[in-house]
Amino acid sequence: MALKLADIYQEIARMHRDGVPGVVATVVRAEGSTPRSAGARMIIYADGKIVGSVGGGAIEGTVIDESKALIASEEAAGCKLVTYDLSDDAGMTCGGSIEVFLEPIAGAPTVTVIGGGHVGLAVAKIARQSGFRVSVVDDREDMVTAERFPFADDRFVGGVELLENDLRVDADSMVVIVTRGHRYDKDWVKALLPLGPRYMGMIGSEQKVDAAFADLEADGVSRDELAGIHAPIGLDIGAETPDEIAVSVVAEIIAVRHGIRDTAKLRDKAGFKNRNRPEQT
Repeated sequence: MALKLADIYQEIARMHRDGVPGVVATVVRAEGSTPRSAGARMIIYADGKIVGSVGGGAIEGTVIDESKALIASEEAAGCKLVTYDLSDDAGMTCGGSIEVFLEPIAGAPTVTVIGGGHVGLAVAKIARQSGFRVSVVDDREDMVTAERFPFADDRFVGGVELLENDLRVDADSMVVIVTRGHRYDKDWVKALLPLGPRYMGMIGSEQKVDAAFADLEADGVSRDELAGIHAPIGLDIGAETPDEIAVSVVAEIIAVRHGIRDTAKLRDKAGFKNRNRPEQT
């Protein structure tokens, strides 16, 4: 099925919004006898399903395989230009050659906010405005309503048991832990660590973070595992209000998204000693 340009753009926007990875394959050069001319497009999803066509047959199967490998690779943000000889490379009898430009569609990362209080609300709002998908979790139903979080993509009521069912956290996830108390924060940290989210931050002053980490170590969590948690959470911009704290948190998430894993070099940790909580409500 041939796709109109408007259809391509609408599907790319949907995939980005819903966090669906894929590749747009475009024929940019066609010489000799080829099944499709320059401008033919196809969208390839991670599972190999397609919309559109760049020519069918063996050549299309090869493009699908190349695209799936690109989606799965750590270099998925990079584009790729491939050339196919339709007799030698694909075993076809057309005799021409084509160049296909493979352009990955990076689904918007999800920021999962654990805690629907004042800071959680502010973080979710700014994360959404910054182009992230947003999931919000709280064990209090009235804290994660559609009225309170109309911009959230997903809202969950419950605790760590949600990880066994509907709540998805993986190596691409960004998780912000801002519950109403460190007792709940620790439960979430312990449950999330084995899932290896790309970013996990926990709110709290240095004194409270140290106490929480000591309790987690007593429960068998290693110091190396705890070292990967951003706590106190956020960059040190002297934030005090929920909105200011949210700006510092989302800024740190953006830094990690762009490859700055050691965000400590972006902040003066001494500035965190007396902030990053009172308790959330």
